[in-house]
Amino acid sequence: MAKTAKALGDLALKVLVGILFVVIGIQGIGEFGGNALYDELDSEMEIIVGVVLLVAGLLLIVPAFIGGIKQDFVRISTLVVLAAWVLFIILSDFVYGFSRFDGERWILWIEDFVMHLLILACIMRVATPAVKKIVK
Repeated sequence: MAKTAKALGDLALKVLVGILFVVIGIQGIGEFGGNALYDELDSEMEIIVGVVLLVAGLLLIVPAFIGGIKQDFVRISTLVVLAAWVLFIILSDFVYGFSRFDGERWILWIEDFVMHLLILACIMRVATPAVKKIVK
């Protein structure tokens, strides 16, 4: 019973992280803006990064329900997602976050930063098997 609950929790986490990156990828492809990952990119590069993140997100979701996808692709996509989110935190919270930082907004900055770290913790949980495989 406990193993089943853990497996369902891990599956749900993987699917939710995948959905997040599918949406972030769509933001880049559609050039919607508003995401720190795309702020300094030209439109061509935005689309390329968007497609990479969309595919990475899909490669987190699809293998959970359909077999036949090589685990190497899943591992690589997991690492791409992890690297993209770390870059997002650096850009969003430190590069652009501090440029709009004033004395009254510090509590909002902390809230955003902690939420981004919570998502990073979820991504790290999903990425742990891929990271362990590379470290071996």
